[in-house]
Amino acid sequence: MTVRRRTALLLLVLYLAALACIGFWPTPVERPVSGLLRSFLRVLQDQPLTAGIRSGHVEVAANVLLFVPLGLLVASLLPARRWWIATVAGLLGSGAIEAVQFLALDQRQATLRDIASNTLGALLGALAALWVRRRHRAPLTTPVSGTTVPGRNDMITIAATADVGESASIGEGSRIWHLAQIREDAVLGSNCNIGRGAYVGPAVQLGDNCKVQNYALVYEPARLSDGVFIGPAAVLTNDLHPRAITPEGTLKGSEDWVAVGVTVGKGASVGARAVCIAPLTIGEWATVAAGAVVTRDVPAYAVVAGVPARQIGWVGEAGHPLKQDDGGSWLCPVTGRRYFETNGQLVPADKH
Repeated sequence: MTVRRRTALLLLVLYLAALACIGFWPTPVERPVSGLLRSFLRVLQDQPLTAGIRSGHVEVAANVLLFVPLGLLVASLLPARRWWIATVAGLLGSGAIEAVQFLALDQRQATLRDIASNTLGALLGALAALWVRRRHRAPLTTPVSGTTVPGRNDMITIAATADVGESASIGEGSRIWHLAQIREDAVLGSNCNIGRGAYVGPAVQLGDNCKVQNYALVYEPARLSDGVFIGPAAVLTNDLHPRAITPEGTLKGSEDWVAVGVTVGKGASVGARAVCIAPLTIGEWATVAAGAVVTRDVPAYAVVAGVPARQIGWVGEAGHPLKQDDGGSWLCPVTGRRYFETNGQLVPADKH
């Protein structure tokens, strides 16, 4: 999960806690400041342009604004094409609050007008999130050849023959080469390199400094952490029981199967023409040898090879096989870093 998504999720949790306090408080939350609100309303009514404003107008505006953050945050966490779910969440959330007020809180007044106002606020927030995402990504949908597209802090290179989805998010400094396809709602971190003919599926997430080499296929819902290497023609699958048709003989659609993904930890490498059969997790700094067929989880720092893949050793951050010394610990011949093996897991000495 990216920092941006974690931040949005944290803000959503805090917002929902505050919304619950406001919605389920036993007395009207504006009661302690009712005098101040009346004074403010009188000031507005004394002005020619705002003389027609009444307390009901202020209440509607407040209910709309109250749910704008809900629509904004929920839509920012959803794929762009499903922004409307944030509006539905506003409708259901407001309906639940009004139902509790009607059934259990005698001093609160539940009305359909409040539900309509809250839902409108969630819709406005969702539309704002959609606008921000499209505005941020708009320059990325115009492919250029041999040049770069201005990003926020750096330059993004997209070859003229590359196909980048309108709602895909491409990080600063990333490069997408000829005939590569980045599907809708995919997220690439900064300084990623997507090779010729590579495929990154819908809503797939790549961290910073990832390399997806020529003709590699990364199917949704794969998740790649920072610094992951996917070798040429490697495949990260997403269907454990693949079939083109249903038992009735009709062509299968997305509703007829459940996509499962491969998760790859920080710094891990998948060699050329390797196949990773989802669902599975490849631990950080692990290495999958070229041509391997991986059918189960790979521990961090492990080297696996063969069909099906089996562990054949350990590897360090530098990518070189580790050597075991007389004391039983493991040593990287390049960096000199030492590791200890415990219960089938490798841990750097400084974290042991």
